[in-house]
Amino acid sequence: MEALKGDAKALGRWRHTGLLFVLGATWGLQFTLLKIATESALSELGILSLCMALLAVAYLATLAVKGTWFRPRRAHLRFFAISGFFGFVLPLGGVILVADRLSAGLIVLYTEALIPVFTIAIALALRSERLTGRRLAAVALALVGVAFAFWPEVAGTAEARIDGLLLVFVIPLAYAIDGIYVAARWPSDLRALQVVAGEAVAGTAMLLPIWLLTGGLGELPATLGSGEWAILAFVPVSYLEVYVYFYLLRHAGAVFVSFGSFVSLFAGFFWGWTLLGETHASTVWVAVGLVALALYLISVKGRPADAASPAPQPAPSETERRP
Repeated sequence: MEALKGDAKALGRWRHTGLLFVLGATWGLQFTLLKIATESALSELGILSLCMALLAVAYLATLAVKGTWFRPRRAHLRFFAISGFFGFVLPLGGVILVADRLSAGLIVLYTEALIPVFTIAIALALRSERLTGRRLAAVALALVGVAFAFWPEVAGTAEARIDGLLLVFVIPLAYAIDGIYVAARWPSDLRALQVVAGEAVAGTAMLLPIWLLTGGLGELPATLGSGEWAILAFVPVSYLEVYVYFYLLRHAGAVFVSFGSFVSLFAGFFWGWTLLGETHASTVWVAVGLVALALYLISVKGRPADAASPAPQPAPSETERRP
């Protein structure tokens, strides 16, 4: 009996480890798909609106299949609007806008490096976190890594292009704000799927009417090119990433899930190289090493038992990246 229990635990660890790689791979792939999506005939607003609308349909269909429909209250609607904007609309829009200026790998690098930096800075400003030596070292390493990767991009670059490159910092800032807000305001009476569905619907409600009123339907292409296929692929990839994220958060714990940042960091470069043929200078790989070390310092936190004590319906912690 003890042997069977040991085998079951070992199998569970292997399953969770495999899902952690799926989580990181799908998160990193989303950035490459959004970059490819900019090759479509749609405008940036059209790409974002269509991605959000298709995601909302997917989540609503899942709610219908699982029979978990709910009637949102006013507090729910406010939460969905704020978290949908900072968790979906603003960061995904930032990726689309900066896609023609930066490689997919660098977008992932800046995002993974700066989410914890911005999160810690905001939490300190709100006095909900205390600054430890390990966190200070992590922030310093992440900032040095960003400098290594970012400086070659702006050196000798026109001012207009630099302004465009600065848009990339909107992505991690939005995720940081969203992570802190969601951790503080998560509706205790809603499940994770209900929350994500509400956010996707709220994001769609913000974007779709504007796109349609500005001639959105007229932008739809007669035939599907690589950009349109990338939009269609983005939806199941994003859906899978969110599902695996919350599954692992519940069954393996937040500390374990945080290690997915390592996988997504390297996955972003892998997908960019595989699908777009991206290559990078040696300074970028130095930056990757520094950011990976920073992520490690931030991920290894709390008591070891914390990773094995999942909450029934957890909200992401303040130092966790939202999907």
